[in-house]
Amino acid sequence: MYKNRFRKNGEKGGRPKSNTYSSGFIIPGFNPIILTENQYCTLIERYGTDIIKAALKILAEWLSTSPCGYKYKGKNNYAQFRSDGWLINEAKSATQQI
Repeated sequence: MYKNRFRKNGEKGGRPKSNTYSSGFIIPGFNPIILTENQYCTLIERYGTDIIKAALKILAEWLSTSPCGYKYKGKNNYAQFRSDGWLINEAKSATQQI
């Protein structure tokens, strides 16, 4: 029953290989933020350039000043851009004030 519970790396249903996904790129002007090119394009399509620029500015500031920010530096930051998350809500309110 538990014989095939753990599959080898890369097999169907197993853990993806480490080189399956690109590691991402650092967005110019927003040094600590890492996203893949596909993720960045998806965010722009979903929210628009104004909200994403505001969100990137807020996230870059938070990563550099927050005591919790060190845990997220050098990692992919796509999970921070949830539609109901704090980052998008802050960016929406910042763009409405302008």
